[in-house]
Amino acid sequence: MMTRAPASCALLFIFLVLLAAPTTALSQGYTVEPAFGATGTAAADVVPITFWDLTLREMVIIGALALSPTLVFPVEIFFAIKFLSCLGFRRITRSNILANSIRNTLNIIIRSRPGISYIELLRETGISRGALTYHLTIMRISGKIVLIESHGITGYFENSGKYDQSEKKLLKYLRQETDCQIILALATSPLMSRRDFVKILGVSGPTVTWHMKRLIDDGLLKLHKDGRFSRYALSAGTLGYLKKYGDSITVMQGLPAGARPHAR
Repeated sequence: MMTRAPASCALLFIFLVLLAAPTTALSQGYTVEPAFGATGTAAADVVPITFWDLTLREMVIIGALALSPTLVFPVEIFFAIKFLSCLGFRRITRSNILANSIRNTLNIIIRSRPGISYIELLRETGISRGALTYHLTIMRISGKIVLIESHGITGYFENSGKYDQSEKKLLKYLRQETDCQIILALATSPLMSRRDFVKILGVSGPTVTWHMKRLIDDGLLKLHKDGRFSRYALSAGTLGYLKKYGDSITVMQGLPAGARPHAR
């Protein structure tokens, strides 16, 4: 047991020497220089500035932050718009909105075909969805056009007060092929049943019911119960509008010459 002690001590000594060796070698390779720059002098202290030394934009942003962080984004938008105006971008107003050729074309189409849908405008103008959405939004914000939306269908109208809400709904539906067929058929033959429309339209009974429900919800049709059968008729308001427009409705809606409403 006594013979192992010197060997253990020798191994411990060698281990400690190996651990110390890298430290000694590394310490000899370092060159310590001042951290203040090449001249060895300390850098100048930062010069403090006051609130009034800031730019106008920075003052406004700090003021917005003091009130509410949510105000920063509108402030940034404001300065971005001011920057664009400096580059020659003209502010869009109701008086100059139609100076743009695309918006002028859209205005002519919407006025001539009230109730026209987004898809129809997309097809007729041939511009991209993004461009169409942008120009329609600008025209709405400026009050040049209005839209009516119900049951997933949107119709665009000139903002002239020319049409009331019920009239807009009728004009919008007249631009939908199946709904238009239903309305014109009832203008000629009131109290038709669902079975009649299945034959006329060539669609299923549930599809007819779906179209009828939309038209009834928007006040264009009335439902009459005849025993087991449901019969449909145009509302008084719808009949009045069809009589008002007469043959001119085929021009506004782009309907074929033979599909003319003859309200009884």
